[in-house]
Amino acid sequence: MTPRVGIIGVGHFAGYLIAGFENAGEMTALRLFSRTRERAERVAAGHAIAEVFNSPQEAIDGATVIVVATRPADVEAALAGLTFSKDQVVVSVAAGVTLDRLQRLTGEATAVRALPVACAAINKSPILLMPENAAARAVLEQLGRVYALRTEKQFDAGTALVGAFYAMIFPLMDHLATWTAAQGLDDQLARSLVVETISGASAMAEHARNVPFQEIWSSLAVPGGISERGMDALEGAGGLAAWSSALDAVVRKLRGDG
Repeated sequence: MTPRVGIIGVGHFAGYLIAGFENAGEMTALRLFSRTRERAERVAAGHAIAEVFNSPQEAIDGATVIVVATRPADVEAALAGLTFSKDQVVVSVAAGVTLDRLQRLTGEATAVRALPVACAAINKSPILLMPENAAARAVLEQLGRVYALRTEKQFDAGTALVGAFYAMIFPLMDHLATWTAAQGLDDQLARSLVVETISGASAMAEHARNVPFQEIWSSLAVPGGISERGMDALEGAGGLAAWSSALDAVVRKLRGDG
């Protein structure tokens, strides 16, 4: 049977999810609702598996899994007055919306938190899930690899890494490409070298997934060599500690502490 997925909130992020579902080739039927119908229709026009409905209730009535893809501040308004059945699963991908908060809005349905990121559009997203849920997993696995977490604390930490750090990688890549181009390399070549260097490191880590990162580093950093010199300079400028501080700040924001 064709999976039927309702999506409430068809903004920029939902576009990544919709593209990923279509690319997955499993012909998931997507039932869309947005307060701005024109925007939903523009998105649906490019995807044969998507249909736009006039009301959120119509969209969810025919769905087994409902994805709430609104902004976190809009979740209550988006779900207010809706009636869910006990055999439905409601998945919030809105960062910072706790499971208790979501469950209060979904009645008899099962509430689940999830966090894919933009590369869901190309089916390469790491996806956080809490708690484990077979129906939600079956849908989300079309978009990437799913990792089930047990607690809100774990989910906050995972959100900082998967959600914020993922986005922060792009300014880092831009910085590195700009530096490389400033040394006289062609701009496009500089960009390609940055992308392929990071991609290669990720592929090596995946290939040697049982080897600790520090062990891989030790195998690459010859004493007195260029990698060691670069890391010494980075540490002297507080480089790695700054990343931890950045992720701590994200967690505090997720918890409403600043």
